[in-house]
This record gives sequence, structure tokens and C-alpha cells, in this order.
Amino acid sequence: MSGAEVERGRRLLVPSFLTPQQERKEPRRGERRVRARGIEGIDRGFVRISAELHEALERPAEIEIVVPGGSTHTRREAFKVVVDSKVPSSEIHMSRDDMRALGVADNTVVTVRRKL
Repeated sequence: MSGAEVERGRRLLVPSFLTPQQERKEPRRGERRVRARGIEGIDRGFVRISAELHEALERPAEIEIVVPGGSTHTRREAFKVVVDSKVPSSEIHMSRDDMRALGVADNTVVTVRRKL
């Protein structure tokens, strides 16, 4: 709609259910996509995350890692959080055994969210 049309008094009426999808889309709070790294020396059931990611997830004691497994199924598992300042904000560090159990390789993108 150009400015000239508005000046002449013409208005375009758009019903509320036809608003563009971008306007309706709200960012999910408490959820981030990060890279999973397998590191030696981390106990099973624990995940090291950065302080910045811990704040973004609203300081959870446990997080849920969601791994896409194709079109029909995803894998989810809960882990206890350990905050570590040495971990980059775009990564999480976890046990290699946990990574094998989830079926992910090193440096795979996973979704991290607060445990529901």
C-alpha cells in the first residue's frame, strides 16, 4: 500500500486472521539450538553449559535435550546442569556415552530447553 493511496482516503481492510505469519510468530522462551560436543571427564546424566545459556534458559536445574530423528520421531532426554565459564555459549558439553545413547555425533545441532 503506497502513501498516495492513504492520502486519497483509500484503506485496505485485512481481517485479523489473515495477518502475516512473521507477525504472529513469537520467540520461544527457554529454548535454544546449540551444538553438542562429546568431552571426556563428564559424568553420565550431566551437561556443562555456559553461564550465558544458563541465564537464557532462566536458570534451570535440569534441561531437556531434543534430537531430531527424522520426520516421525524425536528423542528427548533430561540432564542435570553444571554451569562452566569455559564452555562457549553456542555449545553444550556432555559425556560421549550420553551422546551415543541419544544417537548423535560430535558437533551436532540439538535443541536445549528447560525441563517441562
